[in-house]
Amino acid sequence: MIIRPTDSNGDMLPVISNSEVLAGEAADAELARDRLKLMTGDWWENPSWGNAILEMLKDYRFTEMDQQAISTYLSSYIRDTPGVLDVRDVKYAVEGRVFRYSCTIETENGFANIQYEI
Repeated sequence: MIIRPTDSNGDMLPVISNSEVLAGEAADAELARDRLKLMTGDWWENPSWGNAILEMLKDYRFTEMDQQAISTYLSSYIRDTPGVLDVRDVKYAVEGRVFRYSCTIETENGFANIQYEI
């Protein structure tokens, strides 16, 4: 798999040569990050696609006990990414009003780190 690189806003960057595209575990990690950024309802063609984390948080008040449930959901969601074989070394924490999640993904091409916050 190859993927175009993106900037910090998630916009695709122009590619002049094949050496500038992402391949291997970098492409797998970028696809997992892109899937995390796509929220349920964002894709006009199929509104049911996407990360349902905001829907989960909208339905109930976030408590310390919910941290594990959210982490488990995110790990499961990442596992559903094409090319991802496993999710390891999951860490999560709440800092102020921010939920931070990180993990290492095992892909068909190697290992990559994923960081996500909401």
